[in-house]
Amino acid sequence: MIPKFITERVAFSPMPYPEDVPQVVKEFQAVVVLTYEYELYYELSELLENGVEVLYAPIEDFTAPTLDELSGIVKWIDAMVKKDKKVLIHCLGGSGRSGTVAVAYLMYSQGLSLREALVKVRMLKPSAVETEEQMEVLKEFEKYLQEQGKGKAKV
Repeated sequence: MIPKFITERVAFSPMPYPEDVPQVVKEFQAVVVLTYEYELYYELSELLENGVEVLYAPIEDFTAPTLDELSGIVKWIDAMVKKDKKVLIHCLGGSGRSGTVAVAYLMYSQGLSLREALVKVRMLKPSAVETEEQMEVLKEFEKYLQEQGKGKAKV
């Protein structure tokens, strides 16, 4: 498992295997789990027992979070980063769900447009953001950020 860092403190990846958990625990102090527990290759308790903060926010594979869910996940990641923690975002394959959250986090934290954030994430993983539904929630998120005065206006 090789995490792809989108910022100094935030990375996304495919799901860690049980043998990857010691590396995850060593490198990250917070993990966003976007898969259902039954999909996990490892036990969530392994992270928790090692002092890793976990946001369990399961999203069905090949679907997208709601705007509220996405906003909540991104704000949680931002809060962890502000506490000086490194955050790993993972789903199953490390493309659709985690790519969507990675793009949203860049939009939120760096004021990037959807296009700019998507290019940055896809340079690391070309398959990031896989479905129309995922793209649609990112468009909604961009509009939401603009209304909050946090995002770039469309050019």
